[in-house]
Amino acid sequence: MQISKRLVGMHSDKVLSALQQHIDAGHEKSALQAIPDLQLQHPQFHNELEQTKARISAKLVEGVKVLHRDEAQVFRCVNCGGGLARQSPESKVVICHYCGCDAEHPAQNIHLERWNQALDLESNFTIGDFFTLDEQRWQSIGVQLFSGRVKEYDEGAWVTNFARYTSWWMLNERRELAWLIDDGNVRYWTDKYIPEKPSLPSTSDKQYEHGKWKLEFAAGEFSYQPRQGENHLSSERSARVSLPVRPGGGSHLYYVSVETRLNASNKPKEIEFFRSRKISNDEMLVALGKNTDSLDMKRWKHSIFGLAGALPFLLGMSLFLNKGGDEVFDSVELNSTSTGVPLQSITIEDPGTMVELSAGVNILSVNKWLGVNFWLEDGSGEAVYAKYLEFWRETGVDSDGRWDESKRSFTWHVRIDEPDTYTARVSVEPGSTQPGSGFRFKTEPNRTSVTPFILAAVFSLLMIMLCRSKLKSIASVAASIAVKVKKRFDPSRKPKKQVQERMS
Repeated sequence: MQISKRLVGMHSDKVLSALQQHIDAGHEKSALQAIPDLQLQHPQFHNELEQTKARISAKLVEGVKVLHRDEAQVFRCVNCGGGLARQSPESKVVICHYCGCDAEHPAQNIHLERWNQALDLESNFTIGDFFTLDEQRWQSIGVQLFSGRVKEYDEGAWVTNFARYTSWWMLNERRELAWLIDDGNVRYWTDKYIPEKPSLPSTSDKQYEHGKWKLEFAAGEFSYQPRQGENHLSSERSARVSLPVRPGGGSHLYYVSVETRLNASNKPKEIEFFRSRKISNDEMLVALGKNTDSLDMKRWKHSIFGLAGALPFLLGMSLFLNKGGDEVFDSVELNSTSTGVPLQSITIEDPGTMVELSAGVNILSVNKWLGVNFWLEDGSGEAVYAKYLEFWRETGVDSDGRWDESKRSFTWHVRIDEPDTYTARVSVEPGSTQPGSGFRFKTEPNRTSVTPFILAAVFSLLMIMLCRSKLKSIASVAASIAVKVKKRFDPSRKPKKQVQERMS
């Protein structure tokens, strides 16, 4: 929650009370982030804000989460008083994730403009949070945000794309380092390794993706002194190799990369080799302790599999129930005087037999219609079924031009429950304007309507789409760990409109 934005522009009489409301609501971390901005905006409240900052920082020091408190150094930031911890004995610098300052230097030597951003501590994953992977417990101790361009050889040409990724520095209980990478869509678990034949790939090597990166933001503890805007080069193989992992982790396929950190003169300062493997959304949810979301994801996956299995079942049932029998065709000439014209005879041996009937006409004149009464007679000559068929053709002219519409055929199904021999007959409806036409008629027993199967298949497809959307929603909300940063408030750059409104 970026409460500094909410408090910017608020009347000075309400600032302290509004800040306290956020603290009482449990947003101490965000409140501590907002205090430096408020001190710049309201210097008359400097002492009161300092006291509030001291109370919050004292509480945060007590609440700092560490792997082993007896092995970690817990202290306060000399600038804002936020609770920090040095967890790794190899860490050379700690950057405060509340105010963005070098937490180990005296306050008067801190240059806030170097890190003119602050980490949003209300994000889904932040410094101090725990992560369990391959039965090992890790804790995030630092975070870096990089942006740059990646060049890769694709379809006979080099292609360059803009990219951004978040790198979380992770420490386990044995004080080993690893990195959790989030590029916005996929998460990777990365650690260092030494190849059998180390070599720095050429930037023209088509087997690698080559990246040029710039450090945008950093917070937490690191094994070196980060420098805002520092440049990194990377080369990652698109092919994967199999390498063993740490004890208890099994074996995985990895992407292998080499990264070069450049100094202020853009000369290589450090070259390291890394291996990375993808982490599935389900693994991420379990590792973050979101077991409920993981179970939801599994249920939605099972729903997709069930619905996908229903589609071939529906197809099989449709084919089985619509295997059909022998088709019988009839053709007669009809005119305005045609009455009770006999067609074919239909013999039904099994009760409940479905019969598909089709009828059509050969000729329809412009703006004419032909009404046909169709019925079935049983063996005693009694009509047991009747249907009215109206064939028509209409033409005209509208704003889109000339149009021509017609209805020339019908197809329907009839279920006959009594075994017997039935005769089909037709008569022309008096008043029909079409003088005459050839009439076609076809019967095919053991045929049912496929509409229910089509509707069921469409419903299954819609449900599959819904399930996939739900899976993506769970994955994006619960598994994304991209860093969230916000610009610090600069009172010298307030909008003129806002200043005028306050003056009025």
